[in-house]
Amino acid sequence: MITQPFKAAGAFLKALPLVLSKDLRVFILIPLLANFALMALIYMLAFGYFQDLLGYAMGYVPEWVSFLNWLFYLIFGAIITVLLFYSFSVGVNILAAPFMAFLAEKVEEKETGRVFDERLTMGVIMAMVGRSLLRECQKIGYFLPRFILLLLLSFIPLVNVIAPVLLLSFSAWMLALQYMDYAFDNNKVTFHNMRMALRSKPLLCWTFGGMVMVSLTIPFFNLFVMPIAVVAATLLWISVFRSEQEKVSTWLDRTDGTL
Repeated sequence: MITQPFKAAGAFLKALPLVLSKDLRVFILIPLLANFALMALIYMLAFGYFQDLLGYAMGYVPEWVSFLNWLFYLIFGAIITVLLFYSFSVGVNILAAPFMAFLAEKVEEKETGRVFDERLTMGVIMAMVGRSLLRECQKIGYFLPRFILLLLLSFIPLVNVIAPVLLLSFSAWMLALQYMDYAFDNNKVTFHNMRMALRSKPLLCWTFGGMVMVSLTIPFFNLFVMPIAVVAATLLWISVFRSEQEKVSTWLDRTDGTL
């Protein structure tokens, strides 16, 4: 378990030159354009409404706890920042999901020699787009109730002190889940089984998600984070998860898929 963070960091570093290779660089263009458009919109909203939203939220703080205004500013600021961050992430991920699925396929082919059976006909492309959008909806359905619960915890005295930490930890987990999903989905691993596999490697997932989160805060570099994260996640699928999932698949075949 102690080596898991190093595996995550190694995959991320190896992804940097890979994503710029001749075979893969074409997959950067669409996410880059989507990033530009949505980031411009999010920054406009953030600069225009951030203080107003904070002031509105602080209006609900009772006067008798005004000495804790600094803490409530921190909590409400973290909540609003995470909301803006996820609004951006969800929008970009939905637009770019089919392209990221293709990117994950190409990385796996390049690294393992495996050739996916599907030929890129219009029917196959539309099926992949539909499957990618369905997985994005599953991720949103997984994310929303847990995020709402964390928001509610932010209003409970004493518990709200650790709310920003919980939000950051959950954000790192969701980023790992988001970008790992493309390789798992390409290999027909269900969303539930993928979550179970990632849960068995918590340090790896939190390290990977944390690296993506930090990268998203770096100006200009954050425009390229999505394809880099997909490539790194696919490398982790190949080196860490693929053999385990093949064993599970073989066992299920022998038992006719029954548990």
